[in-house]
Amino acid sequence: MNKLLAGGLAALVASALAPAAGASPTASLSPAGDARFPERAFLLTLKERTRLDRSRVSITENGGPVRHLSVQGVGAARRSRLGVVLAMDASDSMRGRPLAGALDAARAFVAQRQENQPLALVTFNGQARTALPFTTSAQAIESALSRPPQVRRGTHLYDATRTAVEQVRRAHMRSGFVVVLSDGADRGSSVTGAQTAATARAAGVRIYTVGLRSGSFDPRALEGLASATGGKYSEASSAAELRSIYSALGSELSRGYLVRYRSLAGPGVRVDVRARVRRVGSAASSYTTPRLGSDAEQPAGRGAWSSPLAVVGASIVVALLLALALVALLSGRRQTVRERIAEFVDDGGDAPGREGLMARFIAQIERRMGGTRWWAKLEQELDIAGFTWSVGRVVMASAGAAIAAGVLLAAGTAQPALGLAAVVLVAPILWMVVRSKARRTRRAFDSQLGDHLAMVAGAMRAGHSLAAAMAAVVDDAPEPTRREFRRAETDVKLGAALEDALDRVAKRMRSRDVEQVAVLAVVQREAGSNTAEMLNRVVETVRERQELRGMVRTLTAQGRLSRWILSLLPLAVLLFLTVINPTFMDPLYKTSAGHVLMAVAAAMVVAGSLIIKRIVEFEI
Repeated sequence: MNKLLAGGLAALVASALAPAAGASPTASLSPAGDARFPERAFLLTLKERTRLDRSRVSITENGGPVRHLSVQGVGAARRSRLGVVLAMDASDSMRGRPLAGALDAARAFVAQRQENQPLALVTFNGQARTALPFTTSAQAIESALSRPPQVRRGTHLYDATRTAVEQVRRAHMRSGFVVVLSDGADRGSSVTGAQTAATARAAGVRIYTVGLRSGSFDPRALEGLASATGGKYSEASSAAELRSIYSALGSELSRGYLVRYRSLAGPGVRVDVRARVRRVGSAASSYTTPRLGSDAEQPAGRGAWSSPLAVVGASIVVALLLALALVALLSGRRQTVRERIAEFVDDGGDAPGREGLMARFIAQIERRMGGTRWWAKLEQELDIAGFTWSVGRVVMASAGAAIAAGVLLAAGTAQPALGLAAVVLVAPILWMVVRSKARRTRRAFDSQLGDHLAMVAGAMRAGHSLAAAMAAVVDDAPEPTRREFRRAETDVKLGAALEDALDRVAKRMRSRDVEQVAVLAVVQREAGSNTAEMLNRVVETVRERQELRGMVRTLTAQGRLSRWILSLLPLAVLLFLTVINPTFMDPLYKTSAGHVLMAVAAAMVVAGSLIIKRIVEFEI
């Protein structure tokens, strides 16, 4: 009796557990391929239609909670949309009714997709072809499915699956699904099933396969792809059964959710992930965290600092620094006159021999580069702009700022192209700042020149010569007029002719009015004319020219402002998009076509800015 009771209880327990064991899981969980540890991303697919939000989902790792959990549906936002690629067999064995049934089943699949879910179509036989790239247009999808593909020999199933996975990767989607339909085994692919599955796992793509029974049917390839990527294999005995299978698949894949969170697991640990959906069920997955110093969790593609662009840029910077260091160390250091006199005079300062290594390095650069035209021009512009640093110190400081800005920008945005752009742009930006300040100084000089020359004319009526009149009133002049005419006075005291000294001022200030004053100096020295009266005429000309300049600047103000807005707006938009959505900008930074487009865009912006400058600026 006891044995009979025990047997009955065992049968009852077995019958109660059997349905649960045989039932299909209510949810599935697979890794998405775009997260870098400790960020984690998983694709959660439900078997029944339900609406999920953050409150209904809980994620644990090895039984512990996670941080910053977010849940987004496949059509919630552009960044979280999950693409679906239909890969359809178009070999000889699919000719006729099987292919027509497959297309009809694909339409049933499309009918179940969400409106914002992108879909692509790949057909394969002896080669894989992309019949439709990713699109959300219902019209484009219907048009692609209404045209039967050309049937040929061969079944490159693995090549087609890999092509479909690459479609997801090139579209920079968070994750995706590939649905493969075939009635036979792979024949002639250039890759293996293991390689195809590894590529799919790396991209976070789950592969669903559908087998259509035929005379040479072999489901092993389809089953292997599905099981290796967390997908599912389905089988149809006729084309008529495909429609229901595809309809069910479409309904299931439209219920995918992207789950993201921050892991708290340590390095080199196997992590069991479990997702629990309230009133639905649970799903599990696992992964191993990267070890310290490992780059295994870096997203697909090479690291930011291993790109050819970053290597070339870093190599150029290092080579230039080494060349400058060698020039400074190997060249003989000759004593200057100031240093020789300082040996006999104690001025309370540091002795030349005790100057720092950086000062010696800068001095060597100035000696080597001092004879070049651009160095002399930069030195003059710095002097006019009012910078107290020497050219060598400014150049070294800007080089250090360029390198620091490039390193910080590249490290902060993981975009070496931005770091290299920062290094390249620092020198032009420095030159623009110096030129801008020098231009303001020259503009101030022009605005003060009329009043100053009027004072000189008054001093000449009192009986002074032109040189004496300029020396008499120079102390009462404002800056920068006082500084420039004091330079001319100093040159005259050192023996230079007055017209030569004024010519130097005219060239520094780019002033045609001062050139006229230099001509008056020549006339006074050679002919002894009434220079005061002639100087009054020059003053009238100067003031009329100032009024004309003011009118032109007023009329062209809008054009000049438009020039800077149109020139800086593309750069501002580029930086803004890079900061808020780096993934969206990856095609520009990480592809050759993107680099070409950025170079062309930069050239067009610069050309447009120069054209606008020519339009709104006049030589008066």
